Amino acid sequence: MLFKHFTILGKKVSWLYLIPTFIVGGIFVQWVLQGKIQWLVPASLAGKHEINRTPDYTIKRVQGFENIRPLLTVETAAESPIFDPLKQDLTSTIDTLTKAGTVSEVSIFFKEFEHGNWMAINPDKKYHPASLMKVPLLLAMLRSLEADPSQLKKEVTFEKPVGMEERAQFYKYPTIEVGKKYTVHELLFYMIAYSDNNATWVVSRFVSQDQIAKLFAEMGLPTPRTDDPNFTLTPRDYSLFFNAIFNSSYLSSEFSEYSADLLSNCSFKEGFGKGFPTDTKMWHKFGEWQAENQPHELHEVGIVFVKEKPFLLMVMTKGNDTERQAEAIQTISKEIYKHIEAP
Repeated sequence: MLFKHFTILGKKVSWLYLIPTFIVGGIFVQWVLQGKIQWLVPASLAGKHEINRTPDYTIKRVQGFENIRPLLTVETAAESPIFDPLKQDLTSTIDTLTKAGTVSEVSIFFKEFEHGNWMAINPDKKYHPASLMKVPLLLAMLRSLEADPSQLKKEVTFEKPVGMEERAQFYKYPTIEVGKKYTVHELLFYMIAYSDNNATWVVSRFVSQDQIAKLFAEMGLPTPRTDDPNFTLTPRDYSLFFNAIFNSSYLSSEFSEYSADLLSNCSFKEGFGKGFPTDTKMWHKFGEWQAENQPHELHEVGIVFVKEKPFLLMVMTKGNDTERQAEAIQTISKEIYKHIEAP
């Protein structure tokens, strides 16, 4: 006979009946290899079509290295729908605050680290980072000290230069004194915990503009200029520095932890400090900016732990009354806590 028989479960079956099965199976395998059917195979085996598809996550890496790309942050490619109720309430809150004259403009970036879910309000608005620039200065300084951490104990005498202008600060905290010696660690503590401009000036003597420019380039951010009053960033841009600390992407784990510890001593309590319960674990930094005939700006960014889960929160505001802007940050913080604290 042209088509021989073989036995399955004691019955004779002709090869003729299996030809359609072979054809269908071949087509199925071809579709899998071409990526038309992807749910049965891992991405690495799904072919070129799978590699080029739109990812569900956005991955940012530290640039500037020849052989490695340290992970900077992982976030969902689009805003997460789980934050839609929160975003609706925050949008309504901001509208109320704006109509009341408490603020003229607000931008928010909020993210949970466990799954990389995030939401943003007015994400493309740009603001003057002001004292928030002390955090990248801290990172650049610590990067230079990683080779010799003992330099943190080095003593420096603060000699105020002639003609040095005092920057106006609405919120004032302890400052270093002329003629006294301070360790590098103490200078960093004053700069971060008290946002002390004198300590910042001393620290900046150890960090070149090239080092700062390199840091911003590695984060994929525009090069800052300290003499440019028009330099601005979006909330999401600036949040990369806090991502870098939390993920230990830029510094060693020890120095990243050291940075977070300095930030946990932030003296500014008028924003997140009053918006979240008093026992909330957080490390954060604030910044204020004022210029003639320009709206006042008040910002706060931090990592806040609620039920032991870390969240990144960035709130940037413009207005005409710094105290009322701080109240706006409180109100926004309370609204966020109400949503994430609920079971």
